[in-house]
Amino acid sequence: MRERFRRHPVTAGYLSAVAVLALLTRFVFADAMSAQVRASLSTNAANLDDHPVNALLGSAFVLDPAGDGLAATGLALLGVAVCLGALEREVGPWRAVAVVLAGHVGATLVTALVISSGVYPTDLADVVDVGPAYVALAAAAGITVLGPVVLRAPWLVLLLAFPLAGAEWFGAVPEFAAVGQAAAVLIGLCAGTLAVGRAYAAVGR
Repeated sequence: MRERFRRHPVTAGYLSAVAVLALLTRFVFADAMSAQVRASLSTNAANLDDHPVNALLGSAFVLDPAGDGLAATGLALLGVAVCLGALEREVGPWRAVAVVLAGHVGATLVTALVISSGVYPTDLADVVDVGPAYVALAAAAGITVLGPVVLRAPWLVLLLAFPLAGAEWFGAVPEFAAVGQAAAVLIGLCAGTLAVGRAYAAVGR
């Protein structure tokens, strides 16, 4: 464990923080308090207006398997472990943080903008939107440039298809979660490409 923290401090630290909070909300906090934590850190319009920094950053550390499903939650955590770990090894911890932070925050703001545009038939101002999905997808897209050239386009298509394929659509717009996840992929791709380019330039590769 100590070796993993030393080699992958960002990935190991993030997953450890997520695990600790998950254990607290599951076994220590009362049900009402756990629900309050999720509601308070959700990146919905009400929270972004009232406490934007806490919501933007804290939402990435809160699991919601009841809402997202156990399979999706597990896949997101696996994606973080594998993809963020690979990105961190290649570009270093600070650039890796920048990639996933840009993906998570950028996707959240895109989602908030789409929700506020009124394209959805219901009021989503207080919806609970938490979890590691944006971080996982940003990291997964961030490593695209590290793969063989022939596999980069299929990998990117797969990442974009994952949230959109099963989404509920409202005219030409998919549900807000799919919008955010697609945005995380595109932002992660751009940020990851930039991070890898700068990391390679710094060592003359």
